Amino acid sequence: MEPLSRDEVGAVLATITPDLARIEEIIYDISSAATSFLTESTTYLTRAGGKRLRPSLGILGSNFGSGPNHNVDVTSAAIEMTHLATLYHDDVIDEADMRRGVPSANETWGNKVAILAGDYLFARASWISAQVGGEVPEALADAIAQVVQGQVNELASTYDATRSEELYLATIGGKTASLLEVSVRLGARLAGCSDEVVDALKDFGWAFGYAFQVADDLLDLTASEQELGKPPGTDLRDGVYTLPVIYTVEADPAAAKLLGTPSVDVYAFRDITFQTGGFDRAIAKAASYVDEALAALDKTPHCEARTTLERLTRLIVDRVPVP
Repeated sequence: MEPLSRDEVGAVLATITPDLARIEEIIYDISSAATSFLTESTTYLTRAGGKRLRPSLGILGSNFGSGPNHNVDVTSAAIEMTHLATLYHDDVIDEADMRRGVPSANETWGNKVAILAGDYLFARASWISAQVGGEVPEALADAIAQVVQGQVNELASTYDATRSEELYLATIGGKTASLLEVSVRLGARLAGCSDEVVDALKDFGWAFGYAFQVADDLLDLTASEQELGKPPGTDLRDGVYTLPVIYTVEADPAAAKLLGTPSVDVYAFRDITFQTGGFDRAIAKAASYVDEALAALDKTPHCEARTTLERLTRLIVDRVPVP
């Protein structure tokens, strides 16, 4: 999931760079293991970089209250480690050979090591969330369950050209939106925000997550290989039929005949998404989630964190190339 470039996100999040540096240290420390080999594999994707969007949302959520504190930092680290763990497992499931511009862990060490490295990160994330206590362990466990359910939903509909919009939205809610929502919500809660602000940021997190993933799925069809860091149309070839594909098949059922195989002609199908309005309908859906996210922020106090989240939210759709 890479719909925003690191440079763009970095520019928006420059004000919280010191906060992210603290969280990065926690991630390295807690991810490290008793043996050098396990440490090398469990910190591999951390060292490969990333936007750290989830801990950024945690920090920004806390800035609606008293600001970052030790529990905010630790919880944000736990959520990011959970996300990293899912990437190890996703790459095994997808048989991916690249991640964040470097060979994937499964490509480097094999599936067994990649799975065990992901398991270790899940365990360590759970351990540090337990140190915070309160509602954090339960909230993180629930988010993990939603991620797994989202992944299972996706696998169950692989190469299914009749996949429904409802199932697609349930999938991305679990795989993507759940961890983004819990990040900003717990950041606010641990910084002493009122229930009204926490609830507003919870609504923001869900809408932001949906917009984020729909835009990412559009980018998979329209962005260049240089922009994506991988060939476009990966989802199509892998049989993961996303919202623009679903809308295209609804508009032109004959388009389904091009699907169902890894050898799909990505560029031919992309042209059909433009011609049928599938692309336009999907980007309008992403924009509607952006509007929902901004409306949720309208219920929060005016502050620098709100302005930053508004800027970040508007970036989501703005980056999608429109033909």
